Amino acid sequence: MDRYLAGETTKAEWEELVLMVKSGEYDEALRQLIDDIYEAEDGTAEMPDSRREELLMKIFTMAEEDAPAARRVFFRAYAWWAAAVVLAMVWIGSWLAGNKTQTPSQPLLAEAPVKNDIMPGSDKATLTLSDGSVVTLDSTGKQVISEGGTAIRRQNGQLQYTGSGTGNTLSYNTLATPRGGQFRLLLPDGTAVWLNAASSLRYPVAFTGSERKVELSGEAYFEVVKDARKPFRIQVKTQVIEVLGTHFNVNAYTEEPAVTTSLLEGAVKVANKVLKPGEQARCTGDGNITVTKPTNIADAVGWKEGFFVFRNANLPTVMREIARWYDVTIVYQPDVNNNQQFSGRIDRSLTLSQVLSGLAFTNARFRIEDNRKVVILP
Repeated sequence: MDRYLAGETTKAEWEELVLMVKSGEYDEALRQLIDDIYEAEDGTAEMPDSRREELLMKIFTMAEEDAPAARRVFFRAYAWWAAAVVLAMVWIGSWLAGNKTQTPSQPLLAEAPVKNDIMPGSDKATLTLSDGSVVTLDSTGKQVISEGGTAIRRQNGQLQYTGSGTGNTLSYNTLATPRGGQFRLLLPDGTAVWLNAASSLRYPVAFTGSERKVELSGEAYFEVVKDARKPFRIQVKTQVIEVLGTHFNVNAYTEEPAVTTSLLEGAVKVANKVLKPGEQARCTGDGNITVTKPTNIADAVGWKEGFFVFRNANLPTVMREIARWYDVTIVYQPDVNNNQQFSGRIDRSLTLSQVLSGLAFTNARFRIEDNRKVVILP
């Protein structure tokens, strides 16, 4: 360990150290050492969860950008968690040595800006009214619009409809988020909708008919108010999802291979399949529907809680989601292994370079270029 801290380890010595960590024989000693180092600075015996999340992202950054070649070879060849344990010791030690005046509230991720880095998405959208006029929305300011007896209020990243509407003719609005945007919507019946990046929802200004029907493109999470007299229906491509009162997520991006409906509470009907809580339906373009019960259905709404959540996702799947949130173009160089898989959770509030550093333990390298372009190298 002393030789590692001095930057003098050979590849063989580094791999020997890693094997010691992976053996499990020294787990308790390593855990105690990390706690002791942290306690010396913070006065607490256990690192807070929020600090641990930031620390892991810093570890990934160190491994990709600061570590010598021998360490980088290891980082791709062995399980990432083994590297995390050892590098945690190194980073905590260097942080304590170089930042004695830093207060506990300061983030571990403070570092020099990365060239061409891109900030994460934010609350922004456009609202198209029934007369075709377009209103630009963001998380700031307040605005009240009146349409057909319904008041539309914008406040704190949310659009809220109140009022019963007038007349028998339905007037439709469309809320659309760009790449790099998200927005929350409260429909006239009280149903809450969270709209992910590059998505749109078309809906009546007031639900005056015998049903509550909306049209979705992209991804959204719904918390539907129960009303047995007026079933809630979502038109997605050629598919209709029907519910009475439930919490569920629909991923219907055109670039994804299937429309995925994930049910957290209640019951929904996808074509002729009735889902139970914890189940997920995937409907492919040919109409084939497969119902499964994932290990953790809450992963499907990780984006709503502010996280990217992946379980055995291949590289293109991961990068499509990142591209939508950071509004970037992904370019794959020849010989990139698209079949490599990733499982993990990454904070969506991080910059693009920090997120890519978190993916650095895969067999791919990333370069951010001008014009919001990310090049993936083998």
